Amino acid sequence: MNKTSLKIFICFTLVSALIAVILLCANFLGYAYIATDSGSYGSPEKVLALISEHLTRTKNGFALAENVVPDNAWCILIDESGDLIWSQNEPADIPTHYSLNDVARMTHWFLNDYPVYIRTEDYGLLVLGMPKNSVGKYEMIYSNHWFHTLPQRILTILIINLCFAALLACILGFRLYRHLRSLTDGIADLRNEKPVRLRENGIFREISANINLTSNAIERKNAALAARDNARSNWISGISHDIRTPLSVMIGYSDELAKSENLTEPEHRKAEVITAQGIKIKKLIEDLNLISSLEYDMQPLRKTIVRICPLLRRVVSDIVNSSAADKYEIELILHTEQAVIFADENLIERAVYNLINNSITHNEPGCKIRITQYAERGMVIMEIADNGKGLPREVTDNISLIPKSSHGLGLPMAYRIIKTHGGEFSIENNQGVKIQMKLPMA
Repeated sequence: MNKTSLKIFICFTLVSALIAVILLCANFLGYAYIATDSGSYGSPEKVLALISEHLTRTKNGFALAENVVPDNAWCILIDESGDLIWSQNEPADIPTHYSLNDVARMTHWFLNDYPVYIRTEDYGLLVLGMPKNSVGKYEMIYSNHWFHTLPQRILTILIINLCFAALLACILGFRLYRHLRSLTDGIADLRNEKPVRLRENGIFREISANINLTSNAIERKNAALAARDNARSNWISGISHDIRTPLSVMIGYSDELAKSENLTEPEHRKAEVITAQGIKIKKLIEDLNLISSLEYDMQPLRKTIVRICPLLRRVVSDIVNSSAADKYEIELILHTEQAVIFADENLIERAVYNLINNSITHNEPGCKIRITQYAERGMVIMEIADNGKGLPREVTDNISLIPKSSHGLGLPMAYRIIKTHGGEFSIENNQGVKIQMKLPMA
């Protein structure tokens, strides 16, 4: 399960459950607010208390010191005999005498369809009446058991609400998780430049459409880059082929001139220079072809079992026997004679040759070059070190990049050859240059 989508799903579920609890509590408070109605006249109990407070006994009966009876309401006072002994604003259809049955009926809150409220005093029964159809009254009777078990039933209802809210949150969260998982998987595929085809529906329709458009744009871009790189590689191969043919003719003729007995000594030297420069150009063209193929993974590896020590001896022998190595002291140290690797022998030989030749090229006054070979932890290690002037920082920091000019192709070429074989390549630039190559042992 995608961790990011799972975290979002859990957060969404918890937040949904919390919102459900808050809404449930708000509903309880809202119900309490709605269930409380004092009417347009205020609380009847408070009105009766005010009337009782301001009702005074006089010589002629009772009188209200202040008019506290609400508009459209009326009030009467009944003595113990059931007679009406005081009233204010009473309707015409209100009786002046009440039997015990009449009083009992009033306890059900209505008198001649008038909603009434009563208050018992020492001097009689106060009755507060409201206009007809202004108040609805319903008799609700609950047992003591109902009141005793009310907290448990409220808790049960609360738990049921929580479970239902959690179930809804899980259902909605799972739907959200499916959409988020497809989005995160699509983004991961975009990062790896894989084709993405998301379903464009639901609340993430626009995001899915944008990801699909981005994937299509990346595919078009990669196709254009592949076509361009292929054209570039074909162009380099074609140009190289066109140059090698006349160059071979030039080298052949210059070599014949250099060996001719009819030329003077200066002319012989010029012919030798032409031959050497022609060979140099030919090698440069081969390097360009090789590094272009390595750059686009087009170089087919002809892997065989290769013994490292004979290979190193052969490369060092070729360099020592060349006239360019007269000013250089080359030391070869081999520790593991039986070490073998599974690799393209020509490419490995080319890499070693380029690195040794790199030390010669960058140290014209001369230097000491030491080539060391040994095995360690299943790897064959080759180190090429010199005590020359070292290399510029921009060269060592960018050994994986192809230089813009033909100068300095040897180092990035060797780097790519080793990496192509699944090896490791490192370089130290301290009091000279030390390059270490590691290749898996066969």
